[in-house]
Amino acid sequence: MKNICISIIALLFFLQTYSQEGVPFKENKQLYLNGNSILIGNNILGDHPTEPLMDISVPNDVVKMKYIDVDNDETTFSSSEATIKDVLGKPKIVHASLYWCGLYPSEKGALRKSGNKMVHKSLGDREGRVNSILLKTPNGTYESLNGKIIFDSYGTEVFTTNSPYVCYADVTSKLQNIASINGTYTIANIKATEGEISGGGSAGWLLYIVYEDASESSKYFTTYNGLVEVNKEAVEITFKDFKSKEEGIVKTTIAIGAMEGDRKIKTDEISIFDKKAGSFKPLSNKVREEKNFFNSSITMGDEFFTDRNPNSANTLGFDLLKMEIPNPNNELLDNATTQANLQFQAKADRFYLFFVAFETEINKAFLEEKTKPVMDTIISEPAIVEAQDPIEEEPINAIVSSEVKETKPVQKNTPTIKKPKEIVAPKKPIVLSEEDKIKKEVRIQSMTVPGLAAGYYLVTNVFSVTENATKWSQFLTEKSYSPQTFVNPRNHWNYVYVAKNNALMPVYEKWKLYKGFEYFKEIWIMKINL
Repeated sequence: MKNICISIIALLFFLQTYSQEGVPFKENKQLYLNGNSILIGNNILGDHPTEPLMDISVPNDVVKMKYIDVDNDETTFSSSEATIKDVLGKPKIVHASLYWCGLYPSEKGALRKSGNKMVHKSLGDREGRVNSILLKTPNGTYESLNGKIIFDSYGTEVFTTNSPYVCYADVTSKLQNIASINGTYTIANIKATEGEISGGGSAGWLLYIVYEDASESSKYFTTYNGLVEVNKEAVEITFKDFKSKEEGIVKTTIAIGAMEGDRKIKTDEISIFDKKAGSFKPLSNKVREEKNFFNSSITMGDEFFTDRNPNSANTLGFDLLKMEIPNPNNELLDNATTQANLQFQAKADRFYLFFVAFETEINKAFLEEKTKPVMDTIISEPAIVEAQDPIEEEPINAIVSSEVKETKPVQKNTPTIKKPKEIVAPKKPIVLSEEDKIKKEVRIQSMTVPGLAAGYYLVTNVFSVTENATKWSQFLTEKSYSPQTFVNPRNHWNYVYVAKNNALMPVYEKWKLYKGFEYFKEIWIMKINL
């Protein structure tokens, strides 16, 4: 009977993991550098072509959508603007990506009476490619841009009511070649359905830029994209391949793009996994409520982003944000963090998630490890005999140091021998220990716990509340593990582990076996009393 229950749980877990429709999120870019990022964007559907919509009480499903078109250019049918300000000098741009998206089942939609009820009707088939748009950088003119279609549901068997799509283009080289990144950016000819469609129309664009700045802290940047419908089934994204900075409060920022987040329909949220509590903790700030996070707005930090045209307070289902994750006293992300998990969910509404960026401060040694160049060892030439006055040559590489020139006069026509340059022998290869090799793949922490047997422990979770540790242990027991617990005397936290051995390799093999399971996304090895 127990095996049957385990099989049912596994089946339910499988269905929950793979029943999401759309294109699953995948990593698009990873960067390690001293720098920062910029996020701007705007929506391209509204209730008026040029006037901002300031009434936040208007839901997008009652608006007869019109293309926003602010560029005074008769050759474009849609356009909106956003501005970058106050970036000093000309920073080195290392990555710039442009995304655009829309709900596009037909050219137009209308609400018509059919019998005793009102139904939505499609008016006119879609025309043109959704991945062809126009981009205008500051002080520039429009350039045609053909992006990559991440997903377009039109003509498929999913999302048939509103047919969302999302496209992406790498515009790094374009922005590297402009005089300044400060100024107004205009995006034109993004396609979406005008009029009325079921659930309401929604469309917009975002520009995400990462640049180097020596005055900034060491950071890890990663971007994910896809197109998934978020509803009662939670969508989870895991960020890894980083090590938090060694000391101080860890600052972490997220940037998100989504469609169809109605302000008036609540219960949509984003949460981060709190490993101490063993559960997900909802995020919020001054402009985004915990239970109504996606609220048809464009925000940066705790403020609405208004450097755009039109600067609507109600962006009619298009959500764009950049915010710092609250982390007082390193409660959520500490100086030993190597992984973070975000979870998205909507219990009464649903929305389409298409872009997530994660930025966090990392330790300097980890940055150097990720960015150090691979240099070949230079071996200089042997000594040679010259018949004329020698001319000292500069070394061909900084690895070979320059020599002190002789100050004594050399008699003309007297053969001289040039000093041999220093021979730099190849360095002996560093032989890594078994533990050092494994550390490249899995986090290994050290701890002293009086009275606990020395060895390596495979820790699955840590809790500040004993009751939560008990519940987690019961959950693991139901899945046929044999969890055990020890308490760290320094902070009195409860560590739950499922394997222990005097040798590292057996525990490492267990880690490889378990790490792919959904409920073991953040397991690590603890080296105790060794």
